[in-house]
Amino acid sequence: MTDFSAFRPFSIEAVVPEGWGALGGPLDLICACQMKHQGWTGRPGNAGALALASWIMDHRDQVALPKAGTHPLNSGTAIERILAGEVLPEEDFAMALAAATDGAVLPKMFGQPEPEGLEKNKETSTQSAPGVDGEAPESQQTPNMAAVPAPSEDRAPALPPLGALGGHLPPGRLFHPIADSRFPQGFVLTGCGMALCLDESTATAMQAAIAAGLDHLRQVRSGGRRIAA
Repeated sequence: MTDFSAFRPFSIEAVVPEGWGALGGPLDLICACQMKHQGWTGRPGNAGALALASWIMDHRDQVALPKAGTHPLNSGTAIERILAGEVLPEEDFAMALAAATDGAVLPKMFGQPEPEGLEKNKETSTQSAPGVDGEAPESQQTPNMAAVPAPSEDRAPALPPLGALGGHLPPGRLFHPIADSRFPQGFVLTGCGMALCLDESTATAMQAAIAAGLDHLRQVRSGGRRIAA
């Protein structure tokens, strides 16, 4: 079954039902996301997650407003998992975050460790985070990064917006299959502003539908040529 929860807008109530008032700061927001998606709290996964949490807390009024369809905050589950340190954003998504936050959250931050000096604040946040009854075991203090897709060497840079249908396509790969630990029997297909969760049967069905569509286009093209002749 395809999970469309990533495409709902980010909402604090989806993470903390009590709302913003239950959070004391960005580390509380990170801990709440870790509890929701991993069942325990640890250290912030990277500097980007902390910067994003800080921006969200500082702009909570803006976060609650409706966004255009391409805005990264419309991918609520993806934002939560990035804050939890469970995944790293794809390059195009990271660029969209940079634009949406006016440069407060940059793509390079997601490859950097958390800033030093957070341990004391981290302990306080963990104790006050909603639903947290205590520290996780020491062996679980580092967030699970197994779900982070390893960037392939042939991955194209962030693509420019596509033109009209039938127009010139940008160079490089348009679609990327990505492994996701939440979906071990399938994969996520991204590209052209889409993200689809596919297993073998749905991927095969999609492949057959695309083949049928291509056959139709070829028949239309060849028929047009015969008429012109």
